[in-house]
Amino acid sequence: MKKFIQFCVALAVALGVAGCYNDFDMPAPRPAATDADFADMERISIADVKQLFLTEHGSISGTGENSDWEHTKYTLIGQSKEGKDYYIKGKIQSSDEEGNIYKSLHLVDETGAIEVKLSTGLYIDYPMGTYDKATGTIPTHWVYVKVTGLYVGNYRMMLSIGGAPTDSYNKVGEHKFYANSNIENPTEIAQRVFLGEATELKLGEEILEIDESNYGDYFGEAGQQYLGRLVLLKGITCRYWEIGSNFYPSWMCTDLRPVESKYWYKWAVNEDFYSNTSRKNLHCNFYGSVLFSYRTERPTQTMTEGVFVVRTSGYSRFAKQPVVRDGGQGDILAILGIYSKSWTYSFGAYQCSISHFDDLMFKESEFLTDAEAEALAPAGSDSWTTNLSANDYEE
Repeated sequence: MKKFIQFCVALAVALGVAGCYNDFDMPAPRPAATDADFADMERISIADVKQLFLTEHGSISGTGENSDWEHTKYTLIGQSKEGKDYYIKGKIQSSDEEGNIYKSLHLVDETGAIEVKLSTGLYIDYPMGTYDKATGTIPTHWVYVKVTGLYVGNYRMMLSIGGAPTDSYNKVGEHKFYANSNIENPTEIAQRVFLGEATELKLGEEILEIDESNYGDYFGEAGQQYLGRLVLLKGITCRYWEIGSNFYPSWMCTDLRPVESKYWYKWAVNEDFYSNTSRKNLHCNFYGSVLFSYRTERPTQTMTEGVFVVRTSGYSRFAKQPVVRDGGQGDILAILGIYSKSWTYSFGAYQCSISHFDDLMFKESEFLTDAEAEALAPAGSDSWTTNLSANDYEE
């Protein structure tokens, strides 16, 4: 019995020591940030961050072309008049868990919304829940971002916060220019971006509702304050339209020259294919575009009131899911964006980005079946591989 008791005591001590090491190896999560943690700094609203860019460059129109350094516009965020560093405080309104939102944290405060360009896996450290139709709410968190020393940059009329401007070359060797860059160093992210307390997004407050009666309010320069906001498009209709040289639904590959674009009846392209050029199997990810409209008549250009394009990534988990039927009607919860060079640019569009596949709120019967999506692709479902070559997609 004595030996048994000694064994139990030794085991308890061993477990206690192991527990201590476990606590050391896995420290407790950092406490939620509060306003008190930033008492020596000055809060700046998201609208005022955007105004810093507008004060220097005049407009988001004509300043997001990014064709060379002369046409790549950005503004360094400095300090307040009192010499204090700035921070923003906003609610998380995006999630990258399903892969459609990429390296971005979209925040909203009482004045507006903006993208913060960071790294991947943000949903783990900066979580946001899913939309509850019954309550019109989404569980989320506050986030604080120290923004002094970062840059407000314009790309195709969408402003974002990120690191220093940068340039690089794409897969076809073209020189690309970026008004700011992603902050990907984990140490810098930890020093700049802080998770706050739990909160929620509410329909009618942070979540704006667009319907057939008010869609004009969100269009053009007069509605630019809504760019970047989370919106619920109520009762909007899917349209299979050709508008100018663009057609919907479609995939587009900008890594091919000339740019390839074809009708496609899934949300994006994420496929394996055999390349006749390289004589081997390759894998390809393209983004897809599906058009939705409050208008019954086909417009002459996509930059038209009431016309929205849902843009999805080939890296999203739902890339290969069939799209909504032509004429299908439902609701869409998405970040409202724009892709244009100016307010009158013929090839511009209001682009919407969803976080979750369930943010496409259509009845199951309103989606094409897999067989229908395959049958609708011109000349067979693999027709999009015709002009692809190994050089376009090998790293």
